[in-house]
Amino acid sequence: MSGGPGNDTIVAPATAPGRSAIAVVRIDGADAVSIVEALAKREFEPRRATHTVLGDGDASIDDAVVVVYRAPSSYTGNDLVEISLHGSAYLVGQLLGAVRRRGARLADPGEFTERAVLNGKLDLVQAESIVDLVDARTGLQARLSLRNLTGELSRAGESMRASLLDMISRLEAALDFADEGYEFIGHDEAETALETLLKEVRGTAATWARGHAIQTGLTAVILGLPNAGKSTLLNFLCGTERAIVTPLPGTTRDLLRETVDLGGLPVTFVDTAGLRETGDAIEEIGVGRARDAAAGADLILYLIDATRGMTDDDRMEIARLRDPIVIFTKGDLAPGGEDAISVLSGSGLERLLGRLDEEVRARFAMAEEAPTVVNERQRAAFEACAEALEAALASVGGGAGEEIIVVDLRRAANALGSLTGAISTDDVLREIFGRFCIGK
Repeated sequence: MSGGPGNDTIVAPATAPGRSAIAVVRIDGADAVSIVEALAKREFEPRRATHTVLGDGDASIDDAVVVVYRAPSSYTGNDLVEISLHGSAYLVGQLLGAVRRRGARLADPGEFTERAVLNGKLDLVQAESIVDLVDARTGLQARLSLRNLTGELSRAGESMRASLLDMISRLEAALDFADEGYEFIGHDEAETALETLLKEVRGTAATWARGHAIQTGLTAVILGLPNAGKSTLLNFLCGTERAIVTPLPGTTRDLLRETVDLGGLPVTFVDTAGLRETGDAIEEIGVGRARDAAAGADLILYLIDATRGMTDDDRMEIARLRDPIVIFTKGDLAPGGEDAISVLSGSGLERLLGRLDEEVRARFAMAEEAPTVVNERQRAAFEACAEALEAALASVGGGAGEEIIVVDLRRAANALGSLTGAISTDDVLREIFGRFCIGK
């Protein structure tokens, strides 16, 4: 047995291009093992790392370690070979050329993982979590990706779908035996079960806001009147002189961005132009961009110069904003500025970081051990399921027949089936695996 769907032979480097100690090349498909055995002029025992010399005709390619995985006990479910060789781009190119001359083609992005899905080794949620894990920049992102890779969200979706299929089978049984008067599920039981399931589906769909924030990161915009200390605070948060700081108002004209790890999430802080009416056309554009950035921000930090206190202009700006975090600055220069921060003296900075960390965790941190939706495709599956369940509940409440209710329940089950790939289309597969790198 050499494998299942997608079993022509493909090859690709599985490590990033460039100079390194080791490079890994993968070969997958019907001829994978015979090709590497031809290059090594020997046979290999499955699942055993073997040190050997690979060659192309009479010319040696490299001293390498070869591991053969026979179908179906491989990552893809096909015959799969992983070759570890020295990390020279030249050597990798020589090996790829030798393998392709023996009938393999270069793999498309994500094709190895796509084959794993098609052969039932992974579902779509697990496949998506692989690329999320590769892209993880923080510990929280890595933990969430790993949880979905091990099947947490998939199991939740499949459990809900199993409940739906059970209800569908009971309703259809009632249709089959309608003349005999059998009732396989009562009205009250069906209504209660659907209400419980709808609550569960809606709750899972609602985790998207936090899951999406964990995977993509947050944006925190720093606003305030001119010379409120916005650029100084950005420099402190990113640990470098990223923004120009002068006593002159209007120094910052455009948006400056820096990303830091806060509360386990990548948070991009955006320094903005000081908010004021100005006759300077360039500065006016900067102020407009600052307001636009605030409109789409996850967090807003509004800075007030403690030496002048909160002005009417500050109050007017704060009233325009959505849940701003108000921070007084220049505490070292302000009488009674104990609650204000000072980047120059360091006072209040630890308290500020703790406050920001708490805000991020309270608004966006995921619940421990709770299934979490991380992308729009997953969210849409649960939303479509919820919409169909609402229609089914309305039918039950209106006294509709089993055949009407079953139609909506099948729509709900199909929506959950699309989550894991139990029901999928080529368009969905292309969208998912197009995000992958070559060799994965």
